[in-house]
Parts: sequence; C-alpha cells; structure tokens
Amino acid sequence: MRFKIGQVMNQHVQDHSSLYLFVVILFVMGVIFGTLTVQSLGYNQQADLFYYFEQFMNQLRSDHFFDSQHALGQNFFNHLKYMGFIWILGLSIIGLPIILVLLFLKGVFIGFTVGFFIHQMGLKGLLFSVVTIVPQNLILVPALLFISVLSISFSLKLIAHLVAQQRIRQRPSFIKYTSVMLALSIVLFLVALFETYFSPTVMKMVG
Repeated sequence: MRFKIGQVMNQHVQDHSSLYLFVVILFVMGVIFGTLTVQSLGYNQQADLFYYFEQFMNQLRSDHFFDSQHALGQNFFNHLKYMGFIWILGLSIIGLPIILVLLFLKGVFIGFTVGFFIHQMGLKGLLFSVVTIVPQNLILVPALLFISVLSISFSLKLIAHLVAQQRIRQRPSFIKYTSVMLALSIVLFLVALFETYFSPTVMKMVG
C-alpha cells in the first residue's frame, strides 16, 4: 500500500514537475524577501516585536497560560483554514493568482520569522528557529506546495475547458481533488498535535 502511494506521488511530481519548480521558486523568493524585510524595520519596530515575543515567552513559562485543548483546536483550524482556502480558490479561474500570492506570503512569513529571531538573538535565535519553526514546516511546506500545485492544476483545467473547449471529466476530477484535501486534513491535525504538545516544551527549554 505504501509502495503504491509512493508510486502515485512520484508520478504526480513527474507529471507536474515544471509547476512544482515554479511554486518552489516562488516560495523561496518569499522566504528571501521575508528575511530581507527584517532589515528594513526601524529600531522601535524591532524592539516592539521583541517585547511582545518576550511577553509571550513569559506567559508560556507560567503555569496557568496553556490550554492544550483550545490550542490544539486553534492550531488545527488555522492550518486547515489556510490550506482549505487554497483548495477553494482552485475551484475557480480567478483564484489562480490568489493562490500564488498566498504561497509567496507564506514564504515571506517564514523568512521574516526566522530572520527576526536570528537578527535579535544571534546563534540562540538560529537554534530557536531550528527546533521550534523548522520541524513542523518540514511537513507543512511540502503539504502547502502539494495542495498549491493541485489547486493550480485544477484551475488550469477549468480554464482549458472554458477557453479551448477541451473535454474534462468534472465530477471525477472534483471527487479526487476533494479526497486529497480530506486526506491532507489528517496530516494537518498531526502537525497541530506536534505544535500543541511538543513545541511549547521545546520553546521553554531553548527560550
């Protein structure tokens, strides 16, 4: 079963290799842009952001701050909302450019966050980023790229159908498209579990 899934995934990547290359480059550009944005912030802005971060860490260390069930729901809902929005955009032609914007902005957010910690805390900030930001994004980023490619591909099929009058099987494609999103939601829940029950402990240790 695992071998079959691996074959399907490999075939999918091969069939959409140029699209994957495009979204990866776009995402990396977002990360670079986000990192460079840190340098453009004024001293007061950086000081305010770091103050809020220290307040968060102080609250995290307190005994009455963390509600694990609420945090789990919030983390899962935030990931599902972001990925689900991209999935919905793939159902329309006008959603195509918005998908690209969201992908770029996600890269900006990650690049800015890592760049900010490194800029403010040096090597400690690098270590903090590696243990608290990188682990879940090793799953979230590939999932984001995957759903983005699927959504863009689905949107392009709609364009081809309307513009070139090509025959595509709408119902089977939609069912397959939806089933992938449902499977992805399971992955997002596992990531939310990791962020809720593992990340806070590591943040306390490193921060």
